[in-house]
Amino acid sequence: MKLSIVGTGKIVGEVLQMLHRDFQREVTVTGIYARQQSVEHAIDLCMAYAPTGFVYTDYAQMLSEAEADFVYIANANHVHYPYALQAIQTGHSVIVEKPLTVTREETEALYDAAMLHGVLCLPAFSLLYMPLFEALTKAVGQLGTVHLVECNYSQYSSRYDRYLQGDVAPAFDPACAGGSLMDINIYNLCFTIALFGPPRTVRYSPNLGFNGIDTSGVLTLQYPDFVASLIGAKDCDGPSHGIIQGERGYIEVHGPVSLMKSFTLHLRGQAPQTFTSDDGRHRLSYEFEAFRHHADERASSPLNIPYLSRVALEVAIAVEKTRVR
Repeated sequence: MKLSIVGTGKIVGEVLQMLHRDFQREVTVTGIYARQQSVEHAIDLCMAYAPTGFVYTDYAQMLSEAEADFVYIANANHVHYPYALQAIQTGHSVIVEKPLTVTREETEALYDAAMLHGVLCLPAFSLLYMPLFEALTKAVGQLGTVHLVECNYSQYSSRYDRYLQGDVAPAFDPACAGGSLMDINIYNLCFTIALFGPPRTVRYSPNLGFNGIDTSGVLTLQYPDFVASLIGAKDCDGPSHGIIQGERGYIEVHGPVSLMKSFTLHLRGQAPQTFTSDDGRHRLSYEFEAFRHHADERASSPLNIPYLSRVALEVAIAVEKTRVR
């Protein structure tokens, strides 16, 4: 698979390192697009992990010159849409980091454009590609009627101290679609919607910083039979976990649901069963294995594209509802 990359942030470094370690022969990085101020960092990334790739400061030039099966969009949230749309319109399939877009309208427009041009628009929700998530989906069916879901992903941001001093990074900038919901709680939202579908109602109760950004908050989803409480925080630490409570027992996900390292099924009257992912693989390797397989065998791809697209769209719809007062 040939891959071009947009962005030079932390996630790009993590992806490149993983690809270099696990997919050296299967994935070739052909180009990295960087803004002028990030060129040196992009060059360092290429030298370390993608020695055959080229660094571009002209996005259109990269799309034209760097042959790619997929363009991986991993820049700031608010520009996912225009960069993905430009790639799609030039005949490229795209992989887009979370959130896929900022609004429902943008998400629908990307899918329409992908269909028109005969390419794919895939959300990089790594959770959805993990084998352990599939096992969790089956385990949920043993709980009977679910009545409560609770997810907490709290991680004190490395940029938060700078933010308190007035140095606002994109992750804390409303103009860049930053904030706790879009950056960290969206994992919890994806987890819940992927398991149970769209909620009836959505309510968001945020803690707001000096510039109006949500530094932490609680997202409440109301379903016909249960309520879900999703906590995301970038301004404080806490015990990250996921809990699904049903009439026959409960499931505890150990650590952030986005990592899906292990979970324990507690059924009434039975010994607890713990499921773990012990293959030693990087958490992002599963999704890129799926992308690679699809690039190699497009006609018989194992990816359930409608499901992935539906989850991403329903996440966008839920986020949009939080803005309705």
